[in-house]
Amino acid sequence: MNASVPPRIGIDPYLDWLKNENVPVVEDFGVHLPAVETRPWARLGVEGAAVHLKGRGDFVSMFVLDLAPGTATSPQRHLYEEVIYVLSGRGSTVIESPDGAKHSFEWGPRSLFAIPLNTRYRHFNGSGTERARLGKRPVTIWACVT
Repeated sequence: MNASVPPRIGIDPYLDWLKNENVPVVEDFGVHLPAVETRPWARLGVEGAAVHLKGRGDFVSMFVLDLAPGTATSPQRHLYEEVIYVLSGRGSTVIESPDGAKHSFEWGPRSLFAIPLNTRYRHFNGSGTERARLGKRPVTIWACVT
């Protein structure tokens, strides 16, 4: 280890990662998701923000995505399942299965769907006039091996 760089002890990796993402972080006991301020999120190619509920213990975090008319998220893939709730707008999602086959479906306000873990996907806002706002929540699956 380089002696000129001080050790980083007691760092929360998630909060450290989030700081480097440069998106707004809202934290409160309750949050009105349609009103959350968003900023461009380079990783996703759309505007976004992080939402934390106070007292969450890192288990109740979520993200808000704001897709401008005619835009799409950058391709994504996660090692966890993700649940999406459509706050407003209409669009579609394309999921690519491991064999390369693509499956798409449409969504609208109050739709709820999940993206399977380790699946490549993109969200599209096909409207030419309306924004689409999504709430997304990573779902951590805890396994106990005995």
